[in-house]
Amino acid sequence: MLFVVVGAVARADDAAKPVDVIVVVGAPGAEEFGEAFDEWSETWKATCQRAGLTMQLIGPAGDDHETPDRQTTDRQTPDRDQLQAELTRSASTDSVRPLWLILIGHGTWDGASADFNLVGPDVNAKELNTWLDPIRRPLVIANCASSSGPFVNRLSGNNRVVVTATKSGSEQNFARFGEFFAAAFGAADADLDHDDSVSVREAFLKAAVDVDRFYKEQGRLATEHALLEDNDDRKGSSLALVLGKANSKGDAKVDGELASRFSIPLSDGGVRLTDEQLALRDELESKLRDLRDRFGAADPEQLRQHALPILLDLAKLYVEDPKKGKGVFNGLDTDETIPSGNRNRP
Repeated sequence: MLFVVVGAVARADDAAKPVDVIVVVGAPGAEEFGEAFDEWSETWKATCQRAGLTMQLIGPAGDDHETPDRQTTDRQTPDRDQLQAELTRSASTDSVRPLWLILIGHGTWDGASADFNLVGPDVNAKELNTWLDPIRRPLVIANCASSSGPFVNRLSGNNRVVVTATKSGSEQNFARFGEFFAAAFGAADADLDHDDSVSVREAFLKAAVDVDRFYKEQGRLATEHALLEDNDDRKGSSLALVLGKANSKGDAKVDGELASRFSIPLSDGGVRLTDEQLALRDELESKLRDLRDRFGAADPEQLRQHALPILLDLAKLYVEDPKKGKGVFNGLDTDETIPSGNRNRP
């Protein structure tokens, strides 16, 4: 009896934990797709376990696999209702850390409505946006399905990062972006700034490049072109734009700054910032962007002088001291030199 009570309490505590990552696996349509979607969701499971993130898995992939810190999918309740309920629960969580929503599966587009195909009733982009509206914490939404492009326009918003596997609803073929996007958060070569973590921007770049390479190696015409949207202009940026290999049209700004703030550590021993440190980091990075816009290439010396103290404060958050804990700058003040081994830190 005691074990039963303790188990019930443990499950209640797990259910009460705020979820960090919601992975939704849609209707596979064919066995080969189901196997692929299952593998991608397992990759996310491993990533969340490594990073200490609480993950909720919704969909057929959850039938036979437990998820970290959460119960398995409830097959008695339609997946659409489960997703809405989980997002409603997430609205009660106030945090500077993002809620990640990962959609793995197929999508459809009829010229007016973009849908993500679930087991049972589907969910369209407008409905999903309504469910997301009450959530005040940052959001990272990755729709890794075909015909996902219109989700950029529907879900774009303040403090949101939206990633889609395709640039439009007309790219209706099976999308492979989800495989590479999931894998990117565990790939050392995706860590472009060498901070021992992979940001959404870095994962987008890695995945989009890998997708492009896949089609070239297969000698096939690419039928998917991923987009990244994070500045609330509802336009999204292609791989070429984010890489700086293309110019934006009109007054459109290239996306990626917000996406670079949200990351997942590559190992379980990496530096993990507290909520207060994350808020300070965002404030310091905002100051750096203001300086860049103010001085830019016009006065690099002024930019350097003003930016150096801010960069030193940023470095304090990332340098580890075994005696004082993570995020301590080894006792150095801002008048001392950054140790050479830490010059590549953000």
